[in-house]
Amino acid sequence: MFYAYTYWIRPKPPFNIMLHLRRFCLKNEPAPCIFDGKSCRRLVFIENMPVAYKVTIISEGYDPLLRLDVFAKNEALANRAFGIVREIYRVDFDYQKFIETCRKHRRIYELAKKYIGLRPTGMISIYEALLDSIIEQNIGLSLAMRIKARFIRKFGEKIEINGEEYYSFPRPSVLANMTPERLKKEARLTTMKSKAIIEVANRVDELPSTDEIEENPEEFTKTITRIKGIGIWTAQISIAKISKSFRVGPINDLSARRGFKYFLGISDEEKIRKLLDYFSEYAGLILYLMAFEGHNI
Repeated sequence: MFYAYTYWIRPKPPFNIMLHLRRFCLKNEPAPCIFDGKSCRRLVFIENMPVAYKVTIISEGYDPLLRLDVFAKNEALANRAFGIVREIYRVDFDYQKFIETCRKHRRIYELAKKYIGLRPTGMISIYEALLDSIIEQNIGLSLAMRIKARFIRKFGEKIEINGEEYYSFPRPSVLANMTPERLKKEARLTTMKSKAIIEVANRVDELPSTDEIEENPEEFTKTITRIKGIGIWTAQISIAKISKSFRVGPINDLSARRGFKYFLGISDEEKIRKLLDYFSEYAGLILYLMAFEGHNI
């Protein structure tokens, strides 16, 4: 039996998340959150207990407000979900401070102002971030989202509350003993991606915590890329998805590189690295915003 709990969240302004959800979610398909145009809902497991939540974006900009509805077996689990959602939606990030820092570079400042308040949603574990990124690698975003939705519908957990579906990523125990052939056929993944996903599921207990990864992202990248099918891009974007800061991002992301060329006229990797080093605290966010530019070209 689930009990309903409602929370109100006031993110630090300026705050913009809707643009991200429109870009990175297929409407009414699990990613694993299901975005219906104004709210996102998904299922998570806390202490091995299912907890469903729904985030409704009431307002954004300089007076942002989110409504969080949690369905859990007790208030302690609901409160844990509240904390998780705050991290996923990065509500404590100070975008105004980012803007002020960007004043050092006129065009980066214009980029920050163009997408004022925008930030990506985070993920709750490196396991989920790796699965998400393995699916996305080397294919277009729209195709990746369709494959992800199929993968989650086939193998993820699902519950229904008040006539609405809530999905989670597939649990490691579901994927660990699966054959690559079955995963490839049912999710329409490549053989290499299927094998990489299964290996990640088998190694889930060996994966480091977010704090450990942030302390030494280079070591995590070196270790995780030993898995065949996981390259530098996948490792770096997985770190970015779970990081509590915006220091890390995939510098070799094609959309971001297109954004740098279009917005700044820079295509040389060394020049891009030098610029990102200058804004080291926000390198990952700048890469993300440049990728937005690149997607629009």
